[in-house]
Amino acid sequence: MNEIITLERKGGKLILTFNGRRRYITLDIDNPSKTARSLEKELKELEADKNIISYAKTLLAKIYDEIASEEPEKELGEVTNIVPVFDESMKKIHPAIDLVDGIAYVGVTIPCRTEDEEGNEIEKEFPFLITSTREQILCVGEELRRRRLRLAYKVLTFDNRWSLKSIRDFLTGKASVDPAEVYNKVKGIWKTYIEFDEEIVYDFITLWTIGTYFHHLFNAYPYIYIGGLKGSGKTKVLTVASLLCFNAIFSNNISTSSIFRLIQSGRCTLLLDETEKLVSKDRAEELRNLLLSGYKKGAKVYRTETLTKDRLIPMAFEVYSPKMIANVAGIEDVLEDRCITIIMRKGRNKEILNREPNTSDPIWQELRDKLYLLYLLYHSEVCELNAVCERTRGKALNKISERDLELWWPILILAKFFSKYLNRDLHSPLLSFAEEKVREKRTENVTETGEYILVKALLNIVEENGYYKVKEIKEAMMNYFDEEQRWLNTQWIGRALKRLGFKEKRRVGTGYEYLLKRQAVEDIALRLGIIEDDNQDNMGKNKHGAFNPVGSQTSVSSLSSPSFDPSFMVFHSFLLPSLSSQTSLKNSDRKERNKRLGLPIKDLFELIQCPYCDMKFVDSKTMNYHISSIHGGEPNAL
Repeated sequence: MNEIITLERKGGKLILTFNGRRRYITLDIDNPSKTARSLEKELKELEADKNIISYAKTLLAKIYDEIASEEPEKELGEVTNIVPVFDESMKKIHPAIDLVDGIAYVGVTIPCRTEDEEGNEIEKEFPFLITSTREQILCVGEELRRRRLRLAYKVLTFDNRWSLKSIRDFLTGKASVDPAEVYNKVKGIWKTYIEFDEEIVYDFITLWTIGTYFHHLFNAYPYIYIGGLKGSGKTKVLTVASLLCFNAIFSNNISTSSIFRLIQSGRCTLLLDETEKLVSKDRAEELRNLLLSGYKKGAKVYRTETLTKDRLIPMAFEVYSPKMIANVAGIEDVLEDRCITIIMRKGRNKEILNREPNTSDPIWQELRDKLYLLYLLYHSEVCELNAVCERTRGKALNKISERDLELWWPILILAKFFSKYLNRDLHSPLLSFAEEKVREKRTENVTETGEYILVKALLNIVEENGYYKVKEIKEAMMNYFDEEQRWLNTQWIGRALKRLGFKEKRRVGTGYEYLLKRQAVEDIALRLGIIEDDNQDNMGKNKHGAFNPVGSQTSVSSLSSPSFDPSFMVFHSFLLPSLSSQTSLKNSDRKERNKRLGLPIKDLFELIQCPYCDMKFVDSKTMNYHISSIHGGEPNAL
């Protein structure tokens, strides 16, 4: 190797010498990949070739090996009498925001006057924890040990989102906040810049925004998915959220490893815009893992930090934090289950449309200051309310499943909290909104159409416990289709029955029979929302004591009631099989359905198809409702 290269460690720096030229590189002990990238960047600027860069990374790997071997000695120092401690007396505090033993903590950086090694007075920023007891705790080893505290993660330096003036006023007891004022001002900001179709959406997004400061108090926190056509205001929603939410960051132009560290150490609200192209397959997969896990408290994602080709370091990252996603294309079904969806439509109010958030407007700082104060001063009340409601949680499961309630729970708790200070019931309309959104999600969830039809067929043929031929089940399913379905065969049915929990089978001749129990079939139908559970009486049950399919008992007069959702009714009655262009209901079944519901009797070729998807409807009124509620389109545009 003709070129001369050396790499040595000096304190927290690396000294790189290449052909007589010297460069200094920050040595990040906790992030080898970051250091390796910095090293490679410097060498490229010095016009080093690939062999030199590879050799330099080998030298870097040796330095990290030396650091690893030094750590035990460094930790032990002169101590020889080592006694394990099992009482967990040291309290672990998250450096960004936390609640431990009834005391709330918020991490900030505060400029301080200090002296350098030569005794000169300098100003330097230090990390502090501000507590709900109006104390300030310097986040250095000696001070933390004195208080029997330790930080859960390394402190990352953010630009202060909480102003120094407000921090000082809080510590001196001068600062206070009115929850009703905070709520109304945050909602007012959303109404100033964003045009939503319904007033309840402003209430929801206001609660979600405020909740980003309280999210760690709950076991789960929902994502928001913002969908809609181009120019409908999705990016502006993210911009407003970035100015209000707790430690908000955009994913654009941030490396994947940095996103993981920011969420772990900063409990950041992550905002993903449609400009996130995810051209890298690895980046796309890592972000997907982060999103699939990060809605639940305690969730961790393991990723491998790469130092060199031969040196990989697995690390675990806490990824629980609020997240908002916006795009045109939509999101996959698994991720959508973690989201509450808001479909944007192009606004009509030109004043709102042309109004862009000014990031230097002092209103943003004023509101963030109030949100920090709200958390520190009212966290205990929110916790108490959460604990009280947990004891009666089952009552909320009337129309919302436990899985959906897990996402909506923080929003509903905060709605109860603010109802007290707003002197109006905010909880009831939010609960109704939640039920509506859950119903919409069920309507859109067509990923298990085959299983839905299978269960409906089982409801018809399984009248008593016993063995049923797979061929018989197939024939029952085929009654739902006009044309032959190539995917519908005995092998598919066998696998589907196993997925549904029916595993006991026997071979009879050339085919199989499965043991099916009426009660088990009804239980699955309840779980899938195919039949309704009256919970208290036998209303809605058929002659076998089973529950009737959703919509089968609906009278014609009930169709005009305000709570009637045509798309939901049609979907759960018979529409599921017609969601695919290769799938259609038998005309005889469709006519019978229409007759029962008091709708016009139309043959298959007369049905109206939605211009945005493959759904078909019996009349334009039902389709217009579907377009408005699901796609956010203009019905009159048809």
